[in-house]
Amino acid sequence: MSASDGVRRVLRVVRGWRRSRPFWGGLLTLLSGLELLSIPFSLRALPLLLHSPQAGLTVLISTVMIIVGVLLWLQPAQRVFLGVTAVLLSIASVPYANAGGFLVGMVLGLVGGSLAAAWTPDVEPATP
Repeated sequence: MSASDGVRRVLRVVRGWRRSRPFWGGLLTLLSGLELLSIPFSLRALPLLLHSPQAGLTVLISTVMIIVGVLLWLQPAQRVFLGVTAVLLSIASVPYANAGGFLVGMVLGLVGGSLAAAWTPDVEPATP
């Protein structure tokens, strides 16, 4: 058994894991939460930043978006509820999280939540 066979086997396992859950919806939702969380902390000193008085709500929305993104990978059966939650949090990020992370975080969350809610698992056809 060569090293390339081991790599192929690992890639096959990862590909099977990725296809058995709403991977891209979870990834975009996770990135949305990270982006929403990064702006208040990385650009705090810039005077052009739209500081909201609800800074705690920004951290809460960002943290819940990250948790939803991870749960989409770990609990694919709950994809519709988690996808709708991601969409609603993305909409709520506009007034509470610096205009939705300057709209980038909001768009990532909307697309990720929509992909997660619309994802369906592959069903093998029954053979007689």
